[in-house]
Amino acid sequence: MNLYEILKRLESVYRPNKDEYIVLHMISKDNQVNHFEILIGIVLSQNTSDRNAMRALNNLRRDLGGIIEPERVLRTPVETIINAIKVAGIAKRRAETIYELAKWFKSDEGIVNKLHMLDVDEARKILMQIRGVGPKTADVYLLAVLRKPTFPIDTHIKRVLTRIGLALENEGYESIRKKIVSETHNDVDILMKLHILLIEHGRRVCKARKPLCNECVLRDLCSYYKKS
Repeated sequence: MNLYEILKRLESVYRPNKDEYIVLHMISKDNQVNHFEILIGIVLSQNTSDRNAMRALNNLRRDLGGIIEPERVLRTPVETIINAIKVAGIAKRRAETIYELAKWFKSDEGIVNKLHMLDVDEARKILMQIRGVGPKTADVYLLAVLRKPTFPIDTHIKRVLTRIGLALENEGYESIRKKIVSETHNDVDILMKLHILLIEHGRRVCKARKPLCNECVLRDLCSYYKKS
């Protein structure tokens, strides 16, 4: 199955709003933010809606005096951080990760430049050594912000890829990630578009329950549709 054909069809239907995706919102030209703040935004967006993540991020900005910096985080009581980000869920665990990120950035102010210079696998290893930073968080940052060829996979993407037959039901994250990166020939622009458009398709049409197959532009390519 041709990923480029899938991308072409999805592009013909969807015009994603960057404000509905926290990472797109944060890296847009109208919103100049630092890499530390972007990584925190990505951490807050895991396993919750981007809307809740943005609310949590704005609460944190407010409670830190308008800007999120490592020094300000490290000077702030953990209870303040937890209360600020509570709307995004699992606040205690996320607060711990935010503190770990603050310590990491504080310990090496040139870390972003170092990550820029590394290949994607080395950069992933370094990021995932930080407690609370998993593959998806690392991959979103590396693809969207540092423009490195990787592919973050969330529940929407896994569901769509499985239904159309590009992933197996029990296939692991790394296997799918490497497959998509390989089939798109490490093209960062294609990987980024595919990431957002598959999420969009999963949210709007290829839903977990009662997928809207009759509205799907991929139905003639879809194993799930053919079986059902």
